[in-house]
Amino acid sequence: MHRLLAFIEQNLYFILFAVLQVVCSFLLFGLNPYQQASFTHSAAVVTANSNKLSSDVTGYLDLKNQNIILQNQVANQFQNSSLGTIMYLHDTLKVKDSSRQHLYDLVPAQVVYNSVYKAENVFVINKGTIDGIKKNMGVVSSEGLAGIVLKSNAKYSTVMSLLNTNMKVIPNINGMEYFTELVWDNSSPQTMKIKGINKLEKIEVGDMVQTGQSSLLFPRGIPIGTITKLEQKENSQYFDTELVTTTNFRNLTYVYVVINRDAHLIAPLIEE
Repeated sequence: MHRLLAFIEQNLYFILFAVLQVVCSFLLFGLNPYQQASFTHSAAVVTANSNKLSSDVTGYLDLKNQNIILQNQVANQFQNSSLGTIMYLHDTLKVKDSSRQHLYDLVPAQVVYNSVYKAENVFVINKGTIDGIKKNMGVVSSEGLAGIVLKSNAKYSTVMSLLNTNMKVIPNINGMEYFTELVWDNSSPQTMKIKGINKLEKIEVGDMVQTGQSSLLFPRGIPIGTITKLEQKENSQYFDTELVTTTNFRNLTYVYVVINRDAHLIAPLIEE
């Protein structure tokens, strides 16, 4: 009690000032309709802004969980559909076998490491052998082709990025496969080149480059990129062709590992 009285004595003027402020505020806003309405409006604005800020922060913190949920929904829809459909850009990729059973499964994964400026870029995903991931499985993003699994341990897998000088993909343009080289020259993390396309071929700037039927790793029709440059070289019968990848590798966060359920049955039939 003695300490309380001492505290009041030391802060008497401040306490008196605070009490008078409360009384004045009550008289001002309680007895004057205009000031009361202004105060109510201001309080509502502050409350609304505070609630919005709280909602934004909560939404941001929950964004990771929502992305994981969305990934699982897409993968489940792909696996449970009798046609096995995936939406890419404005096109629908349909995957089915003769028994109307889906041929491919998707395993959603998160990228935990990624490089884009090396000659041999890779990224690491948080899924491994316990999730059924093995070497030489295809990996796609929600935008298009991303890479091929190089190796896996129980929980993680290393993926050869499309931005890798060792990556080999046969491009399909306008429904025709070109057994040429689709290469990345380490110049830009969004640009690749196609070598060996003859000038007589009917292709144009803006054409979509996709996967074809010459691979067991990916379904046909997965976007790789869009042709942005098509120039005729002097004293050459080939185009100088460039494309921009549909997958934004600098912001690669979530991917899907493509599992061909019948790869072990098909591979022996096509091996020499």
